Amino acid sequence: MKKAISIISAAVISLSSFTALAQNNIEKDYPWAAESVQYCLDNGILTGDETGDLKLGDNITRAQMAKIFTETFDLKAKGTITFDDVMEDRWYYPYAVAIQNYMPKKTDTFGQGEYVTREEFAATLVLAAGQKAATSYTITNYSFDDADKVDDAYKNLLETAVVNLYLRGDNDNIRPKDLLTRAEACTFLYRVVNPSADKTSITGAAEVTVKQAQNWARAMGADERFINIAPVYWKYGEIFGIRPEVMYAQAGKETGYGKYGGAVLPEMNNWAGIKTKDADGDETEDHETFATPDDGVRGHYNHMSAYVGIAPVGQVHDRYNVVLTIAWAGTVKYVEQLGGRWCPDINYGYEILDMINNMKNY
Repeated sequence: MKKAISIISAAVISLSSFTALAQNNIEKDYPWAAESVQYCLDNGILTGDETGDLKLGDNITRAQMAKIFTETFDLKAKGTITFDDVMEDRWYYPYAVAIQNYMPKKTDTFGQGEYVTREEFAATLVLAAGQKAATSYTITNYSFDDADKVDDAYKNLLETAVVNLYLRGDNDNIRPKDLLTRAEACTFLYRVVNPSADKTSITGAAEVTVKQAQNWARAMGADERFINIAPVYWKYGEIFGIRPEVMYAQAGKETGYGKYGGAVLPEMNNWAGIKTKDADGDETEDHETFATPDDGVRGHYNHMSAYVGIAPVGQVHDRYNVVLTIAWAGTVKYVEQLGGRWCPDINYGYEILDMINNMKNY
């Protein structure tokens, strides 16, 4: 993967001319894009105008998108140009030739000056990065209120972008028809070239103490049983090398802080809503039962171990083996990735992350 050179520029200035004022504007107005914008600056992907203004709220054109992807992913031209409106003497000619086979919704015209939508950029990004369209549109459709507004030509490619967390929603909307901004272009691109960006590891040492976790649970109005099981989560966290606050927060979400109230009953010792091997519904009998509360915690950790790709401990439950047959088994390394895997809602992992961050305050 090559570094892109000189993409979305205003009146181009050298990187050395980038001013402190522009840096302040990023941190003030685009804090969510600061890291990705810095990456684009460092690699010559983004430049500013004569005043150093990066114009992060401006939109990008199709010709600019073609240059970004051609140079970032080293795209090679295949065949001759098929667009009626692209002449050989235009600066964007080689980029239009190179990207034409990666455009999901191609017409006879390139429209070099037309602004690109979020859905077009994300779908083209997936293909340019050498990835495939998903086989369904279930996660995006489940997670976003405006998923039905996505063009049919983009849907399964957008599913790939959503599941891989390149394209994220805003207040339960994905805003597919909105024009892409320069800040968003940097962010989407950065998430592809740096998959660990903006993500929280599931594995590792605890960053929260048992006492903090129990104080948090009490503040959430948790059942005493849930509060009392916290030390067991921290015990198994050391054994598995999985952060216990991740697991405890997830248990809180899945059980209503130990109050249950749904299909899973407290006496089932199922802290994570784990299904049985052949479950085909969401009734009580569709969920695993564990012998003791401690065994239920171990079962929760074993289930997560199939997601992250580490060895289980002791006898595994049947559903563990089912997870191992799924294509993404062993690849879920980050809390944010639990959405679309553990739960069909892509926001699931972010909700757990919010709980963890709240836990740290106690």
